[in-house]
Amino acid sequence: MNSRTVLAALFAFVLSRAVFFALVIVGSNVSFLRKVYNDRLWETNVVLRGERIVPAIVLTVMNGDAWWYRSVAVSGYERRPYAPGQANWAFFPLYPLTVRVLGGDFALGGMLVSHAALLGALLLLPALTLACGGTEDDAARACFYLAFFPTAYFLSLPLPESLFLFLTVGAFAAAHRDRWWLAALLGALATATRPAGGLLLPALALLAIERGTWRRALGWLLLIPLGAAAFLVHLYRLTGNAFAFAGAQENWHRHATMPWTPLFAFLRHPSTIGEPWNLLALNFIAALLILFAAVWWLIRRQWSLGAYAAFSLFLPLASGSLQSMARYAAVVFPLFIAMAFLGRRAAVDRAIVAVSIALFGWLTALMILRVDFAWA
Repeated sequence: MNSRTVLAALFAFVLSRAVFFALVIVGSNVSFLRKVYNDRLWETNVVLRGERIVPAIVLTVMNGDAWWYRSVAVSGYERRPYAPGQANWAFFPLYPLTVRVLGGDFALGGMLVSHAALLGALLLLPALTLACGGTEDDAARACFYLAFFPTAYFLSLPLPESLFLFLTVGAFAAAHRDRWWLAALLGALATATRPAGGLLLPALALLAIERGTWRRALGWLLLIPLGAAAFLVHLYRLTGNAFAFAGAQENWHRHATMPWTPLFAFLRHPSTIGEPWNLLALNFIAALLILFAAVWWLIRRQWSLGAYAAFSLFLPLASGSLQSMARYAAVVFPLFIAMAFLGRRAAVDRAIVAVSIALFGWLTALMILRVDFAWA
């Protein structure tokens, strides 16, 4: 890592988060006064008062899954026999426990963890880009594309996305330096953060084979599932069902299916752009982007990155829905490295930047207004 790539990562972090907070601070202090023009238009005012800024930010970011993670951080997991129905068992423990260690308000502590993890991921991404055959310019673009991805506002919320991104990028970066013990440790922590952390095991095993170090790496990599295993044991002690997290997911309309089923379902009715909690068109495009990244890396014979991108696509699609696919894409880092290679052409770079920033601002504004699909 050199000063140029560090500055590129810092620039992407500071600029994207400055845009995010500017929108949140202004948007959360908008007062809707009355409707005019035959009730077709709101009259508003915006008054920024210092004592209102932090409470308004907290009120804005504490929606959706943030409340479930807060329940784990504050009260722990529900202790009762397993039964169908919504429960906080669906949410993996590392992120809320990390916030709990900090103490204080969950929203503020959660955002602190998220921003620290995002900065860490952006600082690690250039080294990984270089290790994958990129240049310093590619590394800078990868950081910028990630920071301004349309759903990258999730990386600032009190949610586990940033922590998961940091752990997965770190695991790959460590593996590229043949620090398999560190890759395994970060991988185990990733499996305690989100179920998708388990995808690191086959992906890093392929990387070990690529690098000819699989004999030395295999013993370490087999430790990756331990993070998830510890959570399963804990769930069994609490509920009598080690897989209570999977059962709880069914109450968010998740059910096992073939990965291509949600894609074909959208193609049969492409005029239905969105439905409650699911902006179908955006999620479909995000799925195609991840598929593109997977094919890109496989064609280049970088099997580990291609496999990780493919697994990151197939796992959520196999749950029977396109819902949240754009949110999941925000942490699929092989996508941003592949985009950075394409961005070597100036016209492509300008197009990616323009579309990303426009959608990032639009979706952040909708998130502030509590539009359902912006929170899914």
